[in-house]
Amino acid sequence: MFLAVALIAILPAVAVSAQGLRKDSGAKSAGIASAAQQTVSGKELFHQHCASCHFTDTTAQKIGPGLKGLYPRLTFSDGKKVTDASLTKWIEVGGKNMPGFKESMKPEQIRELISYIRTL
Repeated sequence: MFLAVALIAILPAVAVSAQGLRKDSGAKSAGIASAAQQTVSGKELFHQHCASCHFTDTTAQKIGPGLKGLYPRLTFSDGKKVTDASLTKWIEVGGKNMPGFKESMKPEQIRELISYIRTL
């Protein structure tokens, strides 16, 4: 009898805990889905704004440098460190022969673009 009462007392707590786990799992799945969607959107943005000057499948020069493996290389062609912040600035302001895109792209679009470039 004591065992039955104890089980009845703890079952609601276990159910709430399990619901919390399901919610957390859903949040992680949503985060993964949004990251994947961000990369897909970034790829589309790349083809609209960047592909005319940059290759994605090689480091070879087109008009600008090829971007394959940019993050693993750790540096831009000018030797400066590649970070999300430095790439954001480069995209916004431009450099050498590259125009800046701050006026034509929203900050979330630049984040999506960077999400895609990270996959190259």
